[in-house]
Amino acid sequence: MAGTPIDDVVDWSTKLSAWKQDALRRLAISNELTDDDIDALLAMVKHAAGFALTVPPSSPVPFTKAHFGNGEYQPIVLKRIANVENVNRLVSKASLTFCPKALTIVYGRNGSGKSGFVRIFRTACRTRVENQAKLKVLADVYGSTPGPQTANIVIDAGEGEVVIPWSPGNAASSQLMQVAVFDTASAQLYVDGGNQIRFLPFGLALPHRLNAVCITLKEKLETERAKEVGNKVELSAIAFPVQRNTAAQIFNRQLNRSDTDAQIEAATTFTENDQRRLDELTTTLSAGAAAVADVNALSKWIDGLIQEVKEVGSAFADPSLEELRKLRASAVAARQAATLAAGELFTDEPLPGVGSDAWRALWAAARNYSVKEAYKDRDFPVLVADDGVAACVLCQQPLLSDGAARMQRFQKYMDDTLDAAAREAEQAVEDALRDVHGLALLGAHDFADRLEQVGKRDKVLASVLATLQASAVARRAEALARLRGEESGTVAPLILLMEEMETFALRLKAEKNGLAQAANTEERRKLEAEKAELDDRKMLAINRAKLTARRDLYVVDDAYSKALADVQTRGITQRANELVDAHLTTAVVKRFDAERARFDIMHLTVGLARKSNQTKAEFEVDPKTKLTKVTSEILSEGEQRALALAGFLTEVALTDGSGPIVIDDPVSSLDRDRSAKVAQRIAEEASKRQVIVFTHDIVFFNELSRAADEVGIEPVTVALFSDKAAAGRVDTAGMPWKGQNVGKRIGLLKNDSAQLTKLLATSPAEYEYRVKNLYGRLRDTYERVVEEVIFRDIVRRGTDVIQTQLLRYVRLSDALAIRFHEGMTRANTHSHDNPAADTVAVPSPQEFIMHLSELEALVADLKADSEAAEADRPQMKPKK
Repeated sequence: MAGTPIDDVVDWSTKLSAWKQDALRRLAISNELTDDDIDALLAMVKHAAGFALTVPPSSPVPFTKAHFGNGEYQPIVLKRIANVENVNRLVSKASLTFCPKALTIVYGRNGSGKSGFVRIFRTACRTRVENQAKLKVLADVYGSTPGPQTANIVIDAGEGEVVIPWSPGNAASSQLMQVAVFDTASAQLYVDGGNQIRFLPFGLALPHRLNAVCITLKEKLETERAKEVGNKVELSAIAFPVQRNTAAQIFNRQLNRSDTDAQIEAATTFTENDQRRLDELTTTLSAGAAAVADVNALSKWIDGLIQEVKEVGSAFADPSLEELRKLRASAVAARQAATLAAGELFTDEPLPGVGSDAWRALWAAARNYSVKEAYKDRDFPVLVADDGVAACVLCQQPLLSDGAARMQRFQKYMDDTLDAAAREAEQAVEDALRDVHGLALLGAHDFADRLEQVGKRDKVLASVLATLQASAVARRAEALARLRGEESGTVAPLILLMEEMETFALRLKAEKNGLAQAANTEERRKLEAEKAELDDRKMLAINRAKLTARRDLYVVDDAYSKALADVQTRGITQRANELVDAHLTTAVVKRFDAERARFDIMHLTVGLARKSNQTKAEFEVDPKTKLTKVTSEILSEGEQRALALAGFLTEVALTDGSGPIVIDDPVSSLDRDRSAKVAQRIAEEASKRQVIVFTHDIVFFNELSRAADEVGIEPVTVALFSDKAAAGRVDTAGMPWKGQNVGKRIGLLKNDSAQLTKLLATSPAEYEYRVKNLYGRLRDTYERVVEEVIFRDIVRRGTDVIQTQLLRYVRLSDALAIRFHEGMTRANTHSHDNPAADTVAVPSPQEFIMHLSELEALVADLKADSEAAEADRPQMKPKK
């Protein structure tokens, strides 16, 4: 590190990511980042991490030294605290006004209300106390005034007064964080907790402040991540019934943000063929001996059905049905022709109908009877028997010549060509009727059962086969009807589905083979593995949406992981500590030792070492003993208070933007020697910044007032008091008389004497009372002149300190001694209770004013003589 702290910070920033450089820029130009700043930085972090943002982030602006400027803070001034309500026993609308430039001393006895005001500052401003229980501000626990606790803290940041409302629990104002508060509660933290340099100087605060931004962004990202991702990954998990290393389960386990939609689709594809194969495997693996027999039977049946359907397709096709119709028509036509011929031949026969169907049936029956029973082995008709005339086979009467001739005519007719043709045609129809396909399978009673078996394997095929069967039955009926000459109608088309049935038959054969494989241990293992793959791929297909959702969650979660990695603070913290060590640690230790020296506690065996965290640099007090790590267990209360003050003043001295300081009872438990040193140190600090001190110690009040005078500060003093009703009342008369120095006492006496002339004219008795009191106060002032002016506070009442080095100022000439004696004598004379017969006259107003002027002139001459005495004694001046 070769440059100034800010140069080192700028050089370091160039190695940071773009958004961090932009964050440093924002931090450098603003005391506090707004919500818009945080949102803008968060958008930059997300964009860099790969988030798909609806609105692109603003472009980062790199940090430069020009953004930092001089790193100066606009200091604030505490003007007053006003309109206090319901805080401890403070009177309603309690108010305090402060010196805007230097020192304000608020004096009050115990219970006067000082702590109430300090507690408000402690919760509103910067304090080491972080325990909320200790920061709690109570209302009047003995009162009954309702309403919230409120107050107004009025500040001036260079552009006029600003009113900052206060109430317990409200967010602290960033401007009031410049105000540091020291009280008893924080004192122990400085002793046991060390010094916190919360606002580091020279730009060293920027890395720690950047860490605070990182922490804020980290919290936002984690909150968003919990909402956007959370347990949604677990909710999108796929619960496989059996955990195994199938391709589907491996893909599921190895799913990551890089998997594409196409890869997910390929891994989750599950077709109808896959389902069919899964069903086959399920059946095969669960089948027993009966199932094997069923499949064999069904396979034979489907093979037979295929053959039958082929035959049916041929026998009952439209052309075949048309041929049957023609066959029937031919027979009918032949018979009609033969019948017509018979009608012309047998017109003279005694009975009609010769040649008709009935007649021919009768004739055929007679012939059969003749050749088989009556006249075996003889041609029909038999006209002559062995013993003479043959008998008629119908009436069994002897055939006379007419009957024999008639029989001969009839036989001739039957032997005629037309009748033979008709008989041949009719026989063809009979043969066709006999040969009509019987639909052994399609028309069987168990067809529905077989169809159910098919449906379990192929519902579509089963449905079409049902239609085929109905069509085949209808067409067979149509064939019979056409051969029988019955009326026929339109029949449904015959869809054969040969290819589908043959495919099904092959599947059945595969199923048969699978069943055979299932009986083999090794083959069964392969089938089980195949089924497992199909089962898990089906599960994956069902849950494809979950896979896509989980992949998307991985993408988002990965982006959050990148973003969170980008807001980690480790590297920043390390660099921040390096910068603090290089530019501040030595200064802190040196300053702390200087403050300890001022309070005469360098003899205490304590050290100071940096102990920083992410957002602040801390210097811890080390008691340098193995017996305890708590310094307060070693030191006396006075040493603790002095050490705490040293730590507090170290912190405010090295803090950028540190404005006013508020100190409550700084000399509690301190001896008078250290009390005086504290007064001198506070007065010195008041020459650099606004200081407000609350104290109940009148001696310390006087010490602080004198110390202020020595550094050329005119402190503003406020006196508080309480009564039975409330505390925090401001004494309109100002500080108690004993707390006033010579100059202020003379001023008060001037003010009080201004009314003497008027009072003498209206009430001489009251005048005598008043002027006597004024001479008593004049006598008190002469006494204070001895201590303060003549002996330059070498010896102070109430202290055991003798500052012998101040003897260089002491010189009382005879003339000044006589003037002092004469003035003191007059003050004694007119302030004492003189006898009633005494001739001492009551001084006039003009006389009192003259005597007061003589004292004022005497004081001026005494101071001039004192300064001259020091000038004449150069050898007594302290060496610097």
